[in-house]
Order: sequence, then structure tokens, then C-alpha cells
Amino acid sequence: MSLKPGAWVEPIKMTQSIRDAGFTPVPEEVSLTVTGTLESRAGHFVLVLDRMEKLREIVCVSGRDTGLQPNVGKTVEIEGRWRFDDGALLVDKITLPGQAPSPARLRSRDGGAP
Repeated sequence: MSLKPGAWVEPIKMTQSIRDAGFTPVPEEVSLTVTGTLESRAGHFVLVLDRMEKLREIVCVSGRDTGLQPNVGKTVEIEGRWRFDDGALLVDKITLPGQAPSPARLRSRDGGAP
């Protein structure tokens, strides 16, 4: 599902809503594509989301050699899987957007709604 720019839905609430509707969400397959400014704070990478109605920051954890460190201070687009145990984003891919930042999207790994 795609969200309008500036909107945010907590992944835990989204999966609960899916469950309440009678479906079975697969938490391990909840992915996000988000844009913002990547920062480094006390040994952690934090993405400060852009175009948000309220300030929203996401802790990012490198899932493989995704090149987080060289992109600190830059506006980036990050794709990754949501970790429900600690509320962090396990980064699969990081790119520098060549156009206007895209809105946050919440989707399953197959591209559909979770």
C-alpha cells in the first residue's frame, strides 16, 4: 500500500488491522521504502523522514554492505524490512534519489499490501 506524503502508519498497528480483518499478516515480509536525511548518532544510523506532517525518525540497521556510512548527511531512499522486535529498519538497498522524494510505502515482499 502507498501512503500519501507526510503520512505514517505504525507497522505493528497495520499488521493488527490486517489480523482484525480476518487475514494473516506475515511480519517478516513487511517492507518499507522511505526517503529522508541519513544521520549518524551515537553509533547508530537514523533516517529523518522528509515531507512528514510530524517529525519521524527511523533507526536503520545495515542488512548487508548497503553503504550507510558514506551517505550520512545526504537525502537518500532506503528500502528495507521492518524489524518488529526493535522497531528498526533492516536496510536492503540505499539510493540517492534523482527526483523528488517518494512517499513512504508499506508493502509486503511480493509488492502487495501486507
